[in-house]
Amino acid sequence: MVNFRVVIFSSVSPRQIRRVISRITREAAPAAVCGLLYERRPPKTFSQRVKKLTSKLGKPEYRVYVMNRIGGLLRAQVRFIGEALLRFVHAAPRFPNGRPGYSLEDLRKDCNAMGVALMVTTDIHSAEALSFVRDLEADLGLVYGTGILKPELFTIPKQGSINVHKRKVPDYRGGGAVGLWEMLDGQKEIGITVHRVEAKVDVGAIIREATIPIDPYDNLVSLSLKADLVGNDLIVSALRDFQSETVHEKPQSGAGKTFRRPSPELMQQYERTLSASRTKFQPVYGRPRWKLFLKSALFALPLTGRNWIRRLRGQFPLVILFHHLVTDRPHRMGVATDFFSSQVDYLQRHYRVVSLSEAMGLMKNGGVRTPTVAITFDDGYAENYINLRAVTESLGVPVCFFVASQFISSGGEFYHDQRSNQPGFTACSWKQIRGLRDSGFEIGSHTRNHADCGSSDILFLRDEIEGSREDLTQNLGDPVPFFSFPFGLRKNMSHEAVEIAQAAYPYVFSAFGGINFPSRDKKVWKRCGFPLNLWELELQLQSVLEGSTLW
Repeated sequence: MVNFRVVIFSSVSPRQIRRVISRITREAAPAAVCGLLYERRPPKTFSQRVKKLTSKLGKPEYRVYVMNRIGGLLRAQVRFIGEALLRFVHAAPRFPNGRPGYSLEDLRKDCNAMGVALMVTTDIHSAEALSFVRDLEADLGLVYGTGILKPELFTIPKQGSINVHKRKVPDYRGGGAVGLWEMLDGQKEIGITVHRVEAKVDVGAIIREATIPIDPYDNLVSLSLKADLVGNDLIVSALRDFQSETVHEKPQSGAGKTFRRPSPELMQQYERTLSASRTKFQPVYGRPRWKLFLKSALFALPLTGRNWIRRLRGQFPLVILFHHLVTDRPHRMGVATDFFSSQVDYLQRHYRVVSLSEAMGLMKNGGVRTPTVAITFDDGYAENYINLRAVTESLGVPVCFFVASQFISSGGEFYHDQRSNQPGFTACSWKQIRGLRDSGFEIGSHTRNHADCGSSDILFLRDEIEGSREDLTQNLGDPVPFFSFPFGLRKNMSHEAVEIAQAAYPYVFSAFGGINFPSRDKKVWKRCGFPLNLWELELQLQSVLEGSTLW
């Protein structure tokens, strides 16, 4: 039974609103969103756009901005043609994961299905909007991305309203991209707060707060992804505080600075400044580029014919990719948050991306009619709790997380990092693993101690393989169906180890490369590494690289 009612005031994208409603419904029950007041600002008319353009064309910075926009449109057209050609080579549909985008009409349908009253308005303070909110009789208002609201609106809920602020207060109030002012000032972190809404902007008492470090590879995209995630985490925690009547409010102190939202042309200048001053993540190439070019040229035509034959027969393979760590600090197995987000976006545009459970169902039943991939992560690094989850929540991509259970219990550093002299990368806690599971991750076993299972010692293998299953079941409460071998090469998977793993888990996975075709009696399913550049990733997915044959 719902005993705490929340109304949301917002004007951000419908998809962002859908995410926060889903988080509240899933994680803050018995609280529920009873209503959404959505402000849709009317688009500018053609004459208004022309007037703005002509009034600013005399400014040199605006001419640069316009030329950049024109260049961007031309690049988008070239990209559209290139992607159409690539889909032809893949023999893939234009939208392998369904039509992208999420419209206001989609939000309206979802709100209706969830029992959330929705009002769309061009004036969030109109008499009709105020009446709509009063009729909801909500306990609390949540301001989630709007212009400045008036007290006549945000004081209607019984306990007032709260707001999420994605800059450190009181130092950085006002507008601008997340992390912009902090990075320009050379700060080491950004702050995220949930605080009371007052008539004066961003001065209300703080209810929940967190910080996010600004790491070497961070940029405006990665900080925005993380801030959205952490902000939603804090909203859920704050709603739990209100329900349990354990809210602790901390007044803000100190004189703050208020920053105005920069104009688009000024924003481009800031972005160029940051781009020139910050370290960029450089994806590593595992092979000489001349070899990649040669393989691409030689195999383009045969690949196209092969893929169209697979499409006609409904017999595409499954490619299971494995990664280790999404981090914005240097690590030999790490990938930057922004770059990984672009990789996942690429996969979703060109391949059907499925969960590991769905992938195994396809393999058992046959009939893979679209190029299909599944994504897995090994070991259980703690930084994935924020960085990887920020990407999966933003893009809605499923991931299976294979963890070494004793490192989860100890929270220590992995042996392979210690041997490689890369300290400071610890494992997740059990609380974080349960949080990942609750947010949609599938959890799998990776032995207890990230053990090399090339041994024939039965007692050792049982302790590592079966013991990990026991640890996971005990801490998660549910049986774990997936097991992946650490290191995962043939030499790391003895005959005895494979037999023990098969007896303990429904599905067992290697890591020596290759693709998978449907089978009902396969002993070990193949996984291949997730290259750190799109060129090698594409060639690997098309079986041109490691562990696969063209046909």
